Amino acid sequence: MPLLKVKNSIKNMETNINFSINRLMQICRQSWIINRKLIGITVSGFSGLVFLILILSQIKSYTNWSNNNYMLAFTILFFSTGIIYSSLSFPAFRMKEKTISYLLLPAATSEKFTFEVVTRIVIFLVVMPFLFWLMANIEGIVMHYYKPEFLSYKFSLITGLQSFTREGNVKGWTTLAIIQGVLFVFITSFTGASYFSKSPLVKTLFSVSIIMGSYALFTYLLIKGLKLEEYTITSDRLLFIHNEKDAMIFSSLAITTVNICLLAISYFRLKEREV
Repeated sequence: MPLLKVKNSIKNMETNINFSINRLMQICRQSWIINRKLIGITVSGFSGLVFLILILSQIKSYTNWSNNNYMLAFTILFFSTGIIYSSLSFPAFRMKEKTISYLLLPAATSEKFTFEVVTRIVIFLVVMPFLFWLMANIEGIVMHYYKPEFLSYKFSLITGLQSFTREGNVKGWTTLAIIQGVLFVFITSFTGASYFSKSPLVKTLFSVSIIMGSYALFTYLLIKGLKLEEYTITSDRLLFIHNEKDAMIFSSLAITTVNICLLAISYFRLKEREV
């Protein structure tokens, strides 16, 4: 009997998972049907923006252009467009009528939340680098055609990442810290979009600046109040951090915890709206 109950529980779990996946796919198909024109315009507009920015940047400095210059342009566009795009999450929350319709969709809170995370963060992290790589190489070929002396017209994203991470020597906990740091930027904007209905990006940036400023002020007052500047640390460690590896472990775990908490806040905010 216990074995039969376990088998039934596993079967029910598999059925629920398959049902959730099917409903999630239905949401994706519905969103694609409704927003496919907007998606096409957005992708075309971003591709044209990349092409135009690179052309204008290379007009006067094409002889000194290198793969690092491509990488710098990619980094700026990656974070700026990513922050804006993730801040547009939960678009139905911007209007009361759309909010009601969205909350009445025949889908669970977890499915709606998963859909937003996938479309606003995961897909962006995959599609945006590919689009930039594609347009950068097309633009490089066009530029090389009109300016044969322009030799650095092939962009390699892998080479750029290696040059931005100490020639590819970053491994382990440091890699995790970098990944979580990048995700933190987008997840923060995503959480702000779930929490604020009007002007989410402006309010999120303002809230983050207030929080960071408060921590900085608290640290300054703590140092001044306890006169910590008069003390010198004789030990080669800070609390439980003995070396650079410990610092990377602590940083990566701390940022990961913060990201999980931010995602939890956005999930429960969505669940709160449905009550």
